[in-house]
Amino acid sequence: MTEPLSRRTFGDRGPRVALLHGWGWDGRLIAPLAEALGRHAHVVQADLPGYGLNAERDCTGFDDCVEQLMATVPDADVVVGWSLGGLLALAWATRAPLRKLALIGATPCFMQASDWPHGMSAERFDAFADAFDDAPMKARTRFAALSAMGDADARQVRAAMAGLVEQPPLPSRQALDQGLQWLHDVDLRAAVQDVSARVLCFHGMEDRVVDVAACDWMSSATGAHCVRMPGAAHLPWLRGGVADLCEWVVADD
Repeated sequence: MTEPLSRRTFGDRGPRVALLHGWGWDGRLIAPLAEALGRHAHVVQADLPGYGLNAERDCTGFDDCVEQLMATVPDADVVVGWSLGGLLALAWATRAPLRKLALIGATPCFMQASDWPHGMSAERFDAFADAFDDAPMKARTRFAALSAMGDADARQVRAAMAGLVEQPPLPSRQALDQGLQWLHDVDLRAAVQDVSARVLCFHGMEDRVVDVAACDWMSSATGAHCVRMPGAAHLPWLRGGVADLCEWVVADD
């Protein structure tokens, strides 16, 4: 039986919401989002294996990570995932009858392909992966800069991420390596047809990590409702729009 992951909880009423963070930072980065949702719902925020509260945990691969998350919040009504957490959330939604799925700065396929112009080019990804191999800490700082690029308040985004770069517990090297591999290898475009949940895509229009066009594709493929935040990059909840996200999460329709 899969052992539940350690988690933080916010709120004690409303729908049960599982909230998943992304690559490089544990759940402390998305604390403002968790707190906002917690005023309207019962939020369970489990750090991924190798991160934060679960720094000593590991997983055997992408599927195992999804299974550990599902075992932690087996009665989740809504799953919300940011960035890599969005990819995990989407996989979750293909395996369980969720009511709603919210993807924040996320995509079903991170890498560019001949039939997928909305991803990151192999050259750009390989350059980042090589930099990570040489200096993992510097690569995380570089990712923070990329996440802030284009944001109307880039300084706020960089500050939010930089303040946690060296704050223990640090993510394990294995978890960081695995996450990059998942971003490179996992393609869930064909699997979206198995999602029965209502889908929301919440995306910064200036996002340089995940092309906002992925949000438009999800709208066509799943009927997802898209919320595009002007002036926001990869951390769109810092620019506003959280009230609309919370309202969508708790709405009965």
